[in-house]
Amino acid sequence: MSPIGNKRSLFRRVFGTIFAVALAVVVVLTVAGTAYLQRNLADVTRFELHDEAVTLASALDQTDDDIATIESLSLEGKRVTLVAADGTVLYDSEEPAEGMENHARRPEIAAALADGAGTSERSSSTLGEVMLYQAVRLDNGMVVRLAQEQDGFLAVLVSLAVPFIMLAIAVLCLSFIAARHFAATIIAPLQEVDLDHPRRNNDAVYSEMMPMLDRIESQRQELKQQMRALADNDRMRREFTANITHELKTPLTTISGYAELIAGGMVADEADLRDFGGRIHKEAGRLTSLVNDILTLSNLDEAERSELDGSASVLGSVEPVDLPRMLESIQQRLEQMASRAEVTIILDIQPAMVLGVPRLIDELAYNLASNGIRYNLPQGTVTLRCGIDVEDHPYIQVVDTGIGIAPEEQPKVFERFYRVDKSRSKARGGTGLGLAIVKHAAVFHNATIDLASELGMGTCITVTFPVQDLPEM
Repeated sequence: MSPIGNKRSLFRRVFGTIFAVALAVVVVLTVAGTAYLQRNLADVTRFELHDEAVTLASALDQTDDDIATIESLSLEGKRVTLVAADGTVLYDSEEPAEGMENHARRPEIAAALADGAGTSERSSSTLGEVMLYQAVRLDNGMVVRLAQEQDGFLAVLVSLAVPFIMLAIAVLCLSFIAARHFAATIIAPLQEVDLDHPRRNNDAVYSEMMPMLDRIESQRQELKQQMRALADNDRMRREFTANITHELKTPLTTISGYAELIAGGMVADEADLRDFGGRIHKEAGRLTSLVNDILTLSNLDEAERSELDGSASVLGSVEPVDLPRMLESIQQRLEQMASRAEVTIILDIQPAMVLGVPRLIDELAYNLASNGIRYNLPQGTVTLRCGIDVEDHPYIQVVDTGIGIAPEEQPKVFERFYRVDKSRSKARGGTGLGLAIVKHAAVFHNATIDLASELGMGTCITVTFPVQDLPEM
């Protein structure tokens, strides 16, 4: 389909604008040209009439019979009137003088009687013709007047209608061709824009299009980032599915194996029975811990971009949390684990309050502390700190003297199921989700995490919360 046939086509609009402008120019030039031509014709006629009136007056001043002299002259297309000093018409070349009214008040007659010469013009028909009058006073006090009909604007326009129409048709045809050409030329840069690479069009497009192309490029980059994020999410989902399947399968296989031995009567010794029962209990606890961590992460995934009170029904209510008291509780709960690992827990606490979900903040600190024990060395220490920094930000800090984290592994430790030392973590019951929960809990509370670690020297993790606006108690 031709672009001109498309009602909403930009080509059609540009073409129509150019063609309309050309048509308007033709009309304006026609009107202006006609007016200019009519004015020039009137000026020429007025000058000729003036010269003839002066010549006629000079001839009448030299004769005794004015009327006979006038009738002897050949003045084609001109009307001659002789008026006495009192305005009485003495002679008229077209009408009987006796029946004509007094002309003393006619503008050209009055001006001639007063000043010696006068001129005026009056419309004479509906086509716009005008009568031009030129009067000259004679030496004897009478006035001779010449009048000539002159085509007006409409008359000139009608007389030139045929050539004007032919010229207009020619101009409009040229305008049509030119409008199509220029419209196509104007539209061409728009049609050649490479929307897949907008920045490549900088030298070929109009400057007015640059904001639009910049916006398209920005949106393309955003879409690319979103696609990469979706790809990363899909990769993480597949990895998570594979990891969770593996992590669930391991304790379930152990439980199933020991239970099968017991159910089949293959364990007769009471000591072995208690040993198998203890292992089943241990693996069941590990499985429960893993499921709880998965549920916590699932809830955090849904709520981490919400306001603090956006998911209170799932994560718990938002309320002030006393950080020193919380760390004391965590020390007590981890005392046996630390004792078995030959690690000492040290408290270094200062008053600090955080507005948040108590269960999440407790899990955040608990996971940091338990990781500090799990990846520590015998006779090592784990220091639990809290307080307010110099910028009034509450913080929780866990420092251990353990194996440390290599620089290349530090960005990965907060990923799900990532373990710095898999054998150590599995031997001591780690699920690989602890630091992932720490990261999401921190994000949920708009907190930042700072990790400093060196191999063989230990690790320091600091969680810094925003300045708190706690309600008055």
